[in-house]
Amino acid sequence: MINAPKKGCRVLCTWEIGGDLGHISSLSKIAKALAAEGYQVVIALQDLSRAYPFFCDSEVTLLQAPVWLPKISLQRPIACLADTLLLLGYLQVDPLHALVIAWQNLLDLVQPDLIIFDYSPTAMLASLNRPLPKMLIGTGFADPVPGYPIADWRPSPVADGLTERQEARVLEQINAVLARQQQPPLRQLANLFATDRVMIQTFPELDLYRQSRVNAHYCLGASASQNNIPVKFTGAGQPRILAYLKPQYPHMQQLLAALAACNATVFIACPQGNLEQFQAYTGAGFQVSVDLVNLQDAMAEVDLFVCHGNANSVRESLVSGTPLVVLPIQLEQLLTAKRIEECGFGMLLQEIHEVEKTMLLLNKMLDDKQQYRSAIATMLARYPQPRLSLCEAVTTACAELLANEQDEAL
Repeated sequence: MINAPKKGCRVLCTWEIGGDLGHISSLSKIAKALAAEGYQVVIALQDLSRAYPFFCDSEVTLLQAPVWLPKISLQRPIACLADTLLLLGYLQVDPLHALVIAWQNLLDLVQPDLIIFDYSPTAMLASLNRPLPKMLIGTGFADPVPGYPIADWRPSPVADGLTERQEARVLEQINAVLARQQQPPLRQLANLFATDRVMIQTFPELDLYRQSRVNAHYCLGASASQNNIPVKFTGAGQPRILAYLKPQYPHMQQLLAALAACNATVFIACPQGNLEQFQAYTGAGFQVSVDLVNLQDAMAEVDLFVCHGNANSVRESLVSGTPLVVLPIQLEQLLTAKRIEECGFGMLLQEIHEVEKTMLLLNKMLDDKQQYRSAIATMLARYPQPRLSLCEAVTTACAELLANEQDEAL
C-alpha cells in the first residue's frame, strides 16, 4: 500500500526563461492548488514585477530566480533552443558556473522535497546530482525529449547543420561546468530535461516534439475559473469576437480598425494596455478592458478568438471549440499558429498591412466558423473526458512522487 505524502512537504517551482504572463499564471494556479493540499510552496520567478496580482492572496513564498542580465544578440534570428541558451549565460563557462552555483545556493536555502521546472534549464543543471523527485511543465516548444536531438525552430527548417553546431557549443559549456563539479557529462542537450514526470500543457497536435514524445501527460482540461472581471458583450444578434492582445503588438491600430469594421460585436482584453489607444473605437458593440478578465468563461460563448498564440489561451479556445485567428509576436507563437492553420483550427495572420483586407478575412472566418469548429471537434473526440487540467495533473503527480519517495526510504 502506498503511503500518503506527509503534509508540509516543500515544493519548489522555478521559472527562468520566457516573457509571457502565462508562466506566472500557470505557476500561481499550481501553487494555490498545492498549498490547498497542505504543501509548503516556494516559487522562484524570473520576473517578480508582475507577480503581485497572482500571488497576493496565497500562502506562497516568493523568491527571485537567478537570471542572466547582460543583453546579447545574434546577427540572425534565433533558430533553436541552443541559441536561446547561448544568449542567456551559456556562452562561456565562468558565467554559466556562477548561475549554476546561484541556483544550487537557492536549492540549499529552500531544501525542497520536490522541484517543478517551468522553462528552467539552469535550475535543472544545478539539480542534476540531487536525488529528489522532479517534474517538468511546459508547452512542448522548449521541452526537448531526452535521447533525441533538439528541434529546429525555424519556420522553414534547413538541413545546414546549424542546430547541431549550436547544440555542441552549449554542451561544451555545460560539460565544462559538470567537470568542475565532478559530475559525468551529458551526451545530448535534451538529456538535461530528464525528469520523473513531464506535463505538457497543449494538445499533442501542437507539440513541437509530438513525433518523439512518449510517457508525457498532456494537460488538456480547462483550468479553474479565475475571479477576474467578467467579459460582457454589449451588441445583440451579431457574431461575437473575443480578442486577447498585448499592448506592444506592432499592428494594433490596423487590427482595431479591422475589428471595428467587421460584422461582429467585439470585446478586447489588453491587460496593462493604454485605454487611450482604443478610444476611437470604443462604443456600442466594441468594448475594451485593460484589466485581467475571465477569458475562460467567455470562450465558449464567442464565435472567434483573436490572440497572439499564447499556449494557455490557445488551449482554452480549442477546449471550448472556438476557432482562432493568431497574430504571433514571437517565434513560439508563430510555430503554434502554423500548426493551428495546418490542422484547420483557425488562421495565421502574421502581419497586417491593409485594414479592409483584414476586415474581410475576419468576416470570412465568421462565415466559415462551422468548418473550423468541425475540425476542432474531430480533434477533441480523440481526447475524451475527463481531461485533467495542469493543476489537477501536477497535484496528483506530486502526491504519487512524494509517496513513492517515502516508500523507498522505508
